[in-house]
Amino acid sequence: MMSEQTDNVELKGRISAVSVLDLRRMKSMEELSNITAIEAVGTILLSDSFQGLIASIPMKAVGSIISLPEGSKVNQIGGTLKVGGEFLENGSVDGSDILLVTGELILTSPPKKFGYKQLIVVGQLFIPRGSESILTPCITQSSGEIIPYDHHNSRFFMGQGQFGREFFECLKKPVVMMLNGTFTIESDVSKDLLLEKVTEIVLSGTLMADKKLVPILTALAVEQLGGSILDSSIFDDVTAYG
Repeated sequence: MMSEQTDNVELKGRISAVSVLDLRRMKSMEELSNITAIEAVGTILLSDSFQGLIASIPMKAVGSIISLPEGSKVNQIGGTLKVGGEFLENGSVDGSDILLVTGELILTSPPKKFGYKQLIVVGQLFIPRGSESILTPCITQSSGEIIPYDHHNSRFFMGQGQFGREFFECLKKPVVMMLNGTFTIESDVSKDLLLEKVTEIVLSGTLMADKKLVPILTALAVEQLGGSILDSSIFDDVTAYG
């Protein structure tokens, strides 16, 4: 299990299982040489003056290495945060000039401006479609995903769950389904009901449904972030012969 780095982490020896490893407080090559190995780390932050030196440390299963201007202040968004676009407009109260997204940041409304000098995305940033022109000029580094979506009447689901006929019939308006995890469309959902109630799907994970619905779900899925839409009967067969 990974943990967020805290200021009292001792930066020497073998460092592992940390989601964000902040090396910006290191001031010399001697300090850096005290680290013998870095393993299973999601993101490494370091001052740009040390960018070429970190290659001397043996590393395994490291996600991203982000170099930052010396003395810069960073507002890091880890985990999952769902906010309106105004969150990005005024910057951070501590004067941070860089917004770093290492988790999932979901904007539910378009920002009118960007209140930071730089935007760095190593996680996932969901932005209302049409906001690209405001945010993309500020992106200085990105190894993550920036996903535009229709923010009008969107519904977010995380983890796992099932959607049956009654769920869709209760929806007063067609929705955008944002799915992160493992989900199933039950067999009592018809093609017509699905097309009536869902305008688009953004999928990160696995969506299972009756074979007749798979082509429709695939067409509705405007973004599949490493996800899969599968015939649920495959898993029934596995269970039967298990």
